[in-house]
Amino acid sequence: MPEEDRKLTDSDVEAIVQLLDKKVTERFYSDLGRGVWAMLWKAIIVTIVGIAAYGSVKGMK
Repeated sequence: MPEEDRKLTDSDVEAIVQLLDKKVTERFYSDLGRGVWAMLWKAIIVTIVGIAAYGSVKGMK
């Protein structure tokens, strides 16, 4: 089977670019959402530990 000389048309290139742009955008917002939830979760944990430490110190007096 001889190799064919394939060429991409402008519409092929445009379709590829649109698909890549869509995937990159989806991945960016997905990672951003995970980062925000991770920071929120850490803030909740720090708040709980802070309240527990405050209660512990106040109870020792």
